[in-house]
Amino acid sequence: MRSIKVPLAVYVMFSNKRFVVGLVTLIIIVLMAVVGPIVYPRNPFEKREQFLPPSLEHPLGTDGFGRDVLAIFLHSINSSLMIGLVAAIISLAIGLVIGAIAGIKGGLVDEALMSFTNIILAIPNWLIVVLIASFLPVESRGPHIMAILLGAFAWPWFARAIRAMFMSLRQREFVALSKMAGYNDIRLVFEDLLPLIGPYIINAFAGFMGGAIAGEAGVAMLLSGQPMTAYLSLGMMLVFANHFMAYVTGAWWLFLPPGLTIIALTTSLSLIGVGLEPLFNPRLRES
Repeated sequence: MRSIKVPLAVYVMFSNKRFVVGLVTLIIIVLMAVVGPIVYPRNPFEKREQFLPPSLEHPLGTDGFGRDVLAIFLHSINSSLMIGLVAAIISLAIGLVIGAIAGIKGGLVDEALMSFTNIILAIPNWLIVVLIASFLPVESRGPHIMAILLGAFAWPWFARAIRAMFMSLRQREFVALSKMAGYNDIRLVFEDLLPLIGPYIINAFAGFMGGAIAGEAGVAMLLSGQPMTAYLSLGMMLVFANHFMAYVTGAWWLFLPPGLTIIALTTSLSLIGVGLEPLFNPRLRES
């Protein structure tokens, strides 16, 4: 497979409006997470007067506990990005390993792995996460645990897709030639097959990350009837907004910032994934 030169890659990516919009949006959000707490170094757990509206002293007001909402918001972006990144890496790794082994080996190995995959696929992953999280002690439900749970059960569709691709690719002539040259399965996967499905893996990673960020918000809302946890995330901000009935009282500063940021994050990751497709598929490039 002929490698793409860097200047061409840069041109193809940045001539795609969807990729540029997604990347710029993601960079802005990441900068908010990294630089925001430095520029606005307030303790998100320090309590002040409750339910203060936005002002110069508190740009996003305070919540029902008297905590500065802007400080909470900036730290929550950081946690949500971490949750999305860790969950995406876990899902991608599990799905890629299972799908690749099933697609290359075939036979009983394929049947066993796909039977296990189908069992996990038949159960909604959010339901498994909610059930496991509900049995965990409240103090242990931190962002890292949520990321691991979300990543550990989101991979089945990806594994099935990788298996199908590998089963199709292994019929190609170049695979037969590689086997004749003495390539083992690991070398065959990394040198011949993975480069051909690189675009799909990148798109899947973006999808996993966006799905985990939105999924953590959904799981947090489903667990909102249980005692509150101490960790910060965009999803937990929505839980607290619901707890304080911000939607009824009109305290928009409690739910609009996290809600719009979750939408912006998931949309930007989707745009980046779609925008990268022309880089690997010349037929999608604009003439």
